[in-house]
Amino acid sequence: MNLGSISRRMRALLLISAFTLFGVATPLGLAPVSAQEGTITTRVKVLHAGTDTGDVEVHFNGEQNLENFGYGDQSDWIDLDPGSVRVTITAERIGFNYALLDSVYPVPAGNDYYLIITDSLILTGVFDTSSSTFQGSRAQFVHGSVETPAVTVTASGNAVALATELGYSRTSDTSALPAGAYDVEVALSDTGEVVLTQSGVQINENTSNVLVLVGDPNDDDKPLTIAVLEADLKEDSGTPAS
Repeated sequence: MNLGSISRRMRALLLISAFTLFGVATPLGLAPVSAQEGTITTRVKVLHAGTDTGDVEVHFNGEQNLENFGYGDQSDWIDLDPGSVRVTITAERIGFNYALLDSVYPVPAGNDYYLIITDSLILTGVFDTSSSTFQGSRAQFVHGSVETPAVTVTASGNAVALATELGYSRTSDTSALPAGAYDVEVALSDTGEVVLTQSGVQINENTSNVLVLVGDPNDDDKPLTIAVLEADLKEDSGTPAS
């Protein structure tokens, strides 16, 4: 990968985010421990949603966990040692790998996390797997498209409102979403213009889902789409884990 393929905006803002991320995006680890001693697992899924970023390497605590990780890629679960976790993301290229992010996050044990690489920020959060508020599957919506204004998002069927006036880098509240295939409509909040209708978004039984708006509305090669990150519900959520 050539260093010139990384946009100036990407280089500048990701390096700034290494120092300011806790104030502008949800840091890893703001949910309580949700598993019992002896069965605690702590893990993360990574999604590459940076349209202008190129391939990257991702390291946790100095260990390279992902390489040749490109736009649209989603990792398997990566186990984390709870505590202070150093996250380092470098450009994938021959020779010196330019650092895009090098930051430390507090990571309490027993949660499932997600980390989303976007064009301007690293977005992180916790899957809602243990709340007793909802019985059955549920979903949250993350706005990860830097070029798209605030959106309102609905799912077909019961016309579930997943998000209202949700701006870039923001995450919606959790909504109950029974298992099934949904048509998800994304409209600009200020004009009502529908910018994406994605059919067949699958929600599986007893899962917590993070639906992520990715892509660039002005890029035919990387158009707007919805990526789905999924975690099983915990047994203490009132619904058996799948």
